[in-house]
Amino acid sequence: MSYTLSENDFIDYLNFLKDLSEIADKISMDFFYKQAILNTSVKNDGSFVTEADKKIESYLRNTISEKFPTHSILGEEEGETIAQDKGFRWIIDPIDGTHGFMRGLPIWATLIALEHNGIVIMSIVSAPALSTRWWAGIGHGSHKSFNNTEQKIRVSNINSLSEAQVLYTGINECSEKWNGFKKLLNSVWRERGVGDFWGHCLVAEGASEIMLDPIVNIWDVATLYLIVHEAGGVMTDASGNHAYTSGHAISSNNQMHKKLLESINS
Repeated sequence: MSYTLSENDFIDYLNFLKDLSEIADKISMDFFYKQAILNTSVKNDGSFVTEADKKIESYLRNTISEKFPTHSILGEEEGETIAQDKGFRWIIDPIDGTHGFMRGLPIWATLIALEHNGIVIMSIVSAPALSTRWWAGIGHGSHKSFNNTEQKIRVSNINSLSEAQVLYTGINECSEKWNGFKKLLNSVWRERGVGDFWGHCLVAEGASEIMLDPIVNIWDVATLYLIVHEAGGVMTDASGNHAYTSGHAISSNNQMHKKLLESINS
């Protein structure tokens, strides 16, 4: 099922997403500057959660519910709230890259996506420690702002694995997930361990050709799915299915995606 996003709706949703991001940025940066007193705990799945994660998600949920009371919300920390209009669902990752956030690395972001009947129609990534945001609207392309300078972004046109730059989350995790991972690394021009949201955004803006994410949840990649696709790229699972719900995600500039999948599955 397709969805047509009018120019007015695109602008309205984008302004709302930017407003949400402004407050989320303020909360996250306040905690980021106070690493010595950052309260953390371990969740049932073994991952960490900070007070910042919880505070940001609570704010986003309350603000979204005030403006769109009939929309459902799915968040990493509080789960899913089913509302009257099941067609619309907001997906929130308050801090993607929490482990790096805890250690003082600047590579983390707030991710917000809006689905309609299972199709992401708007999304935004806000990485305040990098002074950068990425966003997309279905049918309206992908965009990036750095230090408040905005531009439309597009994937690269490199079409050979031997000329491609590969990014990935976790060399051990990728090796366990895909038998051909190390073979792929030996066949490309350059490889770097740039994980979480940033790798997918770098593919969308043409700075890299491939991003491999072996273990993800829906809130980790729903936002990124639209940004990559609207930039002319593709995100699939290892079987080539276009999805952000498979538990892993493979993004590329779409020029060599078939060869990429053949390589990692070999």
